[in-house]
Amino acid sequence: MTITRTIVLHGCDLVDGTGTKPRHGVDIVVAGGDVREVVPSRPADVYGTVDEIVDAAGMLAIPGLINNHTHGTAYGPLFPSGHVGLPHEQVLANLDRHLLEGTTTVLCVDGFVTAEALARTDEAHPVNVRLASCNTPACLAAATVADGGGLTEANRVFTARHAVRDGAVALGEIGSGHTLGGGGASYMYIPAEVERRTGVRITPRQANGLKIAVLGRHISEKAFGRDRVDEALASAGLTGSLSIEDTCEIVRGVVLPAFDIALRGLAEAAAQAREAGVPVLVHNAAASIAQVASIAATDVTLIAGHSNHSSFELREAVGHAVRLKEMGVIVDVSTLDTFGARRLTTGPELLYAMFSAGVVDTISTDYAGGHHDPILLAIGRSVKAGVVRLPAAVAMATANVADAIPGLAPRRGRVVPGTVADLVLTDPAELHHVDMVMVSGEIVVRAGRRVVARPAPEAAEGAGDRW
Repeated sequence: MTITRTIVLHGCDLVDGTGTKPRHGVDIVVAGGDVREVVPSRPADVYGTVDEIVDAAGMLAIPGLINNHTHGTAYGPLFPSGHVGLPHEQVLANLDRHLLEGTTTVLCVDGFVTAEALARTDEAHPVNVRLASCNTPACLAAATVADGGGLTEANRVFTARHAVRDGAVALGEIGSGHTLGGGGASYMYIPAEVERRTGVRITPRQANGLKIAVLGRHISEKAFGRDRVDEALASAGLTGSLSIEDTCEIVRGVVLPAFDIALRGLAEAAAQAREAGVPVLVHNAAASIAQVASIAATDVTLIAGHSNHSSFELREAVGHAVRLKEMGVIVDVSTLDTFGARRLTTGPELLYAMFSAGVVDTISTDYAGGHHDPILLAIGRSVKAGVVRLPAAVAMATANVADAIPGLAPRRGRVVPGTVADLVLTDPAELHHVDMVMVSGEIVVRAGRRVVARPAPEAAEGAGDRW
């Protein structure tokens, strides 16, 4: 859609995504879908007959956020385990949520979405939705073993090479919490199996405790401790309902069948990404730390996803990130559920440590079982904690992401003349209180609410659980 209207955001402050210091009292003139000029604020009547002047006094303008790690944002299988896809209405609701949080471009890293399904999603919502693929032989095998309930023949044959040919801008997410014994195992598969056997639904944290007691943070059978499993069962209220042996059987049965296959997928995908000339975004966690470090030694463009993963200990995560950064890796952190639900995370200490160490390149959300925190909430809290400067943090969620993944958001991520007008106006004191969002020069959020009617979703395909 071509936007020909001229809109002036009048009298705002600006953090433009370049990492430079804020500018105060500017006008941003948007015409034809692009930023035409950014100038010191003028009297409003100077703009004569423009289509709209938005009174932005007291507000902060930033580029629309670019989120490189999302799930459930495209029609098709959910997660790199090929789980049954969300109903289309839920996918659109997820995109609404990202939009209202100030995100204008998302990279869907579910991994088995087809180009055709991606295009239908992108057409149905103002957020720019882009595709990453994890469909290499080993990753497909791992998904099939771990779950695969949402994989159709079309998904299976749409390989990573096909996906890049048809517009995928990266390979990812390679490995995942669902195939590598991470968060996905803890909030999905282990609770489901425990409930099937006992009738008791345990929390993600309780399931994670069982998993660590049986296999440890790095997923090794050598980590088993009978006393630790006994304690984890008591903590989960399962004493007398599950034996230690049954618990081991559940955890090992969920985690181990796909684990080694998924680990092999990391190097395989890195090789394919290098061949295709696109970045590879990998599941960076305690369980995959050695494989990620090994890939970092190659010349592929590597994005270490959610490097603040809750399976890391603090010093382990920071030290690993420092080494990765020295090797040229793009270090990503995710908001996860750090400030809100905290179903698996325990607080912001690890995120703050990563910022304080100066190792963070990009900020994303990940999924966190549908409980992710807004990027702007994490930025606001981190700035107030004094661990990162606002201009640098905004760049991590905008320009840095666009630079890290060419093709994800061309001419986006900065508010300078000639760029696409993806813009956010927000409260400078509470950054996550987003007031207005503009996508390609069109205002799609006003006063914190969607203003463009969302089309009715198509009949749901493969409607399933709403994780």
